[in-house]
Amino acid sequence: MKLTALVLFGCAVLVAMVTGRSAIRSHQAANEEEYMPHTNKGSEYDHEAFLGNDKAEFDQLSGKEARERLKKLIPRVDENGDGMISADELYDWIKKQLLKYIMQDARGLHEGNDVNKDGFVSWKEYVATTYGLGFVDNEQKPPKDGEFDYRDLILRDYNKFITADTNGDQFLSVEEMGAFVHPEEFHHTRHLAVEETMADLDRNKDGKVSLDEYINDLLADEEASHVNDPEWLRLEKNEFLERRDKDGDGMLNMEELGRWLQPENKSSGMLEAEHLIRVADTDKDGVLSRDEITNNYQVFVGSQATDYGRLLHREL
Repeated sequence: MKLTALVLFGCAVLVAMVTGRSAIRSHQAANEEEYMPHTNKGSEYDHEAFLGNDKAEFDQLSGKEARERLKKLIPRVDENGDGMISADELYDWIKKQLLKYIMQDARGLHEGNDVNKDGFVSWKEYVATTYGLGFVDNEQKPPKDGEFDYRDLILRDYNKFITADTNGDQFLSVEEMGAFVHPEEFHHTRHLAVEETMADLDRNKDGKVSLDEYINDLLADEEASHVNDPEWLRLEKNEFLERRDKDGDGMLNMEELGRWLQPENKSSGMLEAEHLIRVADTDKDGVLSRDEITNNYQVFVGSQATDYGRLLHREL
């Protein structure tokens, strides 16, 4: 989904409330369960993860032109020069795209919050810039009548801040800001993404996500055009009950939520690489040849217009 400026200057639940964005989508790493045959989400993510910002340009090319452009790209992905693309090589390529995307977000957030321009962001600077000067040294002040209560959001951001601050100096560098703004992509902060998603979805605060809570979150996603489709709703309910609710109690606990958002504890880049291999590996030898990539160019290049996926940065 498209990232708004609020992704850079607030936390995920605030984005969900202001933009109507699903809390689930805010923290979800790419995973195999999102490549569903009844949607075009998977192909859109494939295109953007592999091509970065050049996706829009590739979308306008004919099949022949797209194949020719892909041929020029393949040697840059083929690290050992053997003419074949392994999952590890594909992962390295995607990881580079993802890291550039994350660091652009991090630099934007860092620059906007580094008030004294010393190259670091303190907690006070972040609070003042994000929530207002009135919250500095008074983060848990109760709201006045009619005001929004930011206390839980600020506490959540503080936990994320101190976890992202790996050297414990109480300041965030640009690199540490990457983990702060994208906790789902870093090992030491991934658990926070799961915890935040649970907090957003668990409306009755019983420590689990019910089917109703799950569906209501998806229906709140104003950017998703299919929310009024009865067939989509039926399929989502089946996904919840048959694939995500592992113990069959009709609820998602923290462990089940974590398995879904971050399956097998793998990074989104590796999951995407493995998925692309499965889809395009025609002879099933576990690697991709140049012909397999160009013959399956629709997997990597496409014109389907959806709002799902990450917008990465220019590589070609």
